[in-house]
Amino acid sequence: MIFGHRLRLEKLRVELKKRSLASLIVTSETNVRYLSGFKGGDSLIIITPDSQFFLTDSRYTEEAGDSVKGFTVVEVTTSTYDCLSEIIKKNRIKKIGFESLNLPYEIARRLAGCIRPAKLIPTKNIIENLRAVKDPAEITAIKRSADVTIDVLKKVVGKVRPGIPERSISDSIECEFIKRGARIAFDTITAHGRNCSKPHAHATEECIANNDVVMLDMGCKIGLYNSDITRMVFIGKVKNKIKEIYNIVSAAQNTAIEKIKPGVKISDIDLAGRGYIARKGYGKFFGHSLGHGIGMDVHEEPSISKRNDNILKSGMVFTVEPAIYLPKLGGVRIEDMVLVTDKGYEILTR
Repeated sequence: MIFGHRLRLEKLRVELKKRSLASLIVTSETNVRYLSGFKGGDSLIIITPDSQFFLTDSRYTEEAGDSVKGFTVVEVTTSTYDCLSEIIKKNRIKKIGFESLNLPYEIARRLAGCIRPAKLIPTKNIIENLRAVKDPAEITAIKRSADVTIDVLKKVVGKVRPGIPERSISDSIECEFIKRGARIAFDTITAHGRNCSKPHAHATEECIANNDVVMLDMGCKIGLYNSDITRMVFIGKVKNKIKEIYNIVSAAQNTAIEKIKPGVKISDIDLAGRGYIARKGYGKFFGHSLGHGIGMDVHEEPSISKRNDNILKSGMVFTVEPAIYLPKLGGVRIEDMVLVTDKGYEILTR
């Protein structure tokens, strides 16, 4: 499936121009895939003012030749440094950006020496910010991933019963994804009882008990795109305190989601959900951000955080996952994926 890679390159060049850059070395595997559609590994992209080059070794050159369109494919036979240096000198590039959050210091240092007199300029999140706004094909792919996750959830909930180990449920979820042509997007979180107070609990051999509560945090990857949801499953008569915080978390999520529309500050979404929980007296028991962008990576831009004052844009997809964690007692998290639309929002996981 082609996701408008030419348009993505055009948008990238606009962003580079804003930073007084005409060239960029792209080393993040996800960003390479985003710009080129290549699904292999060990590759990088170099953007020049007039063209773009895709560098890989002999293991992937044939695949790149078949799948990567709009790039000059260059086979690295000796040294990546030499290939980059030759391209930079041939195109008379005076300064070139690189992904400073992705390229290790020692490699960046050595590369800077190889390309002199051209200057290596650190950049961050240029492509990640472009990826935050999904195009129609990406939205279709994300919806498909979300639909499969909901389908698997419905299938597995019936297996959540007393006497079943946490790990068995996680394994069942993975098997159901595989049956549907998907794979887990991350290690499934299956936690019960007191374990629910651990936001990223690891599934154990502990068995679910009568009158228990179970947290399921699950998602799948189909093709290049991910999903992520969290649900609480009640078995029998659970503690009144758990019921109380469940209702608070649910209301907090609804409060936050209702504020979602283009032009709203992202921090306002976080503060809406967080503020509701705080007003109910549980603010100190909700420590993480309200949500995260999701797409080619499970966690990507935009971060739905009280520190993010960027505005929402139509096409953004992210989770809304307020929570309350009570140490030694348990916890509740409810997570849904939301798409920002032209007029408001669409919940993808209900």
